[in-house]
Amino acid sequence: MELANAVRDEAAFAMRVLRHLARSVVGEGSGANLAVSPLSLHAALALLGAGARGATLDQIVAFLGPAGGIAHATLASHVSLSVLSESPGDDGAPIVRFANGLWVDGATPLKLHYARVVAEHYRAQARPASFTTTPEEARHQINEWFESVTAGRIKSLLPPGSVNSGTLAVLGNALYFKGAWCSKFDPRFTRDDAFYLHTGAHVCTPFMSSSKEQQYIACRPGYKVLKLPYARGRGQRPFAFSMYIYLPDERHGLESLLHKLGSHPELLENSMSLMAKVPVGALKVPKFTVSCKTNATELLKDLGLRLPFDPVAADFSEMLVSAPLFVSAVYHQSFVEVNEEGTEAAAATAIVGAYGAAAVSTPVQVVDFVADHPFMFLIKEDLSGVVVFAGQVINPLLS
Repeated sequence: MELANAVRDEAAFAMRVLRHLARSVVGEGSGANLAVSPLSLHAALALLGAGARGATLDQIVAFLGPAGGIAHATLASHVSLSVLSESPGDDGAPIVRFANGLWVDGATPLKLHYARVVAEHYRAQARPASFTTTPEEARHQINEWFESVTAGRIKSLLPPGSVNSGTLAVLGNALYFKGAWCSKFDPRFTRDDAFYLHTGAHVCTPFMSSSKEQQYIACRPGYKVLKLPYARGRGQRPFAFSMYIYLPDERHGLESLLHKLGSHPELLENSMSLMAKVPVGALKVPKFTVSCKTNATELLKDLGLRLPFDPVAADFSEMLVSAPLFVSAVYHQSFVEVNEEGTEAAAATAIVGAYGAAAVSTPVQVVDFVADHPFMFLIKEDLSGVVVFAGQVINPLLS
């Protein structure tokens, strides 16, 4: 029950982050394709929380959700050690890589208890980094690690100047996923057709289609959900992945759908529990590629996480030996590509810690699913329930 509650919190967190990003781009006058990995952010925050104390720890725990600190630490550990255990994909199963990293300047070593906890429970390997003497060299070293884990899909996560001689530590998470559909789309059925934009205009884009007579589709008030499972392979893998596409009934209904699912996360959970196939008429899903890079500092602050960023009030005294630390920046980047074969996706999160101040549904007969207007998507690990990626597609022609 404790783990299930944390999984529900993580799904709700996914919607909070996606809604916030969607509102920010709409506020700038135009919609945009978005992708984010709530699981990567969750993992990085769990690493951070393991070194926090007092009000700072309380706020991180409250931010992650009401399941509580122990539940979220258990979820992060379960994901690291079991759910996303590395899979080479050589038996037809998805290629999965999930790694936590920690870089610390030699002048400020980790506390032994913290180093042991993050190594044993989160598989986070501590690495030396020369922030004090050669910060740019350290930045390149860390970026190379992110690029390696994500098969080259995440490059230069930490921008120039993001670490300097005042940096004490960098905590990071990287994940990579490449999975083939359980039932691949035949490229011969891919056709160009109209995708209707939020502006009222439309673009001509390639749509994948299928000859399968049944699909995992649920009809809900105001929207439909399509589940596209990925192949599990021949081996006994501890995971089962699926993509879920949430299509509002109205062409301009994405914003209200995000609001509905964000305000009532139990709807999200119910929508993801599609178990039975239904007869399908027309099925059209656009090919798309989404790449999204953001400085997540303001995003997390806006969502209520403030104490870790306060140079005076932040308390990470469980992490480093005799050095006050606060979070100076959080960087996040995601990539998702969907085509007839399947999906390739990657994400990375880096938390930069600097010197602080002195520490003080209804059944249907036949269903059409034509995703020809803006929609939301999730990639979920079905056995655990965790949301690995979340995003929205406003225009499939944009990357």
